[in-house]
Amino acid sequence: MQKTSLVILLTGVVALGMWGISDYMAHKGEAYGNVERGQSIAEQTCLRCHTKFEGDPLPDPNVTNAPALASFGQRWPLENLEEALAEGITVSHESVTMPEFSFTPETIADLLSYMDKLTQKANEAAKQ
Repeated sequence: MQKTSLVILLTGVVALGMWGISDYMAHKGEAYGNVERGQSIAEQTCLRCHTKFEGDPLPDPNVTNAPALASFGQRWPLENLEEALAEGITVSHESVTMPEFSFTPETIADLLSYMDKLTQKANEAAKQ
């Protein structure tokens, strides 16, 4: 009986957390999803291996296959990353494993807002 209650409680907590992330992204560009905070998060975490744009010099020569952050939004809706960022992305390529990061709904919204801005810049550059 206690296990069932715990499972129901945990399911509710996860659902509430995912609703919060979706709510943040639904309002990006408003009071939610601060681009400047997202840039800071990216600089502390993502940009150790990833570049901002395709063709930028790689920050770590040992990591040769980390896609540019701007390319994520060109491939699929950035909201698709919400759950993976909330649960901790675990990706391995060749001999390199991506570090596991812990993000809150607010930091996810900030990071995705920044990635959206990079995607917009990349799309504008591609049109020229």
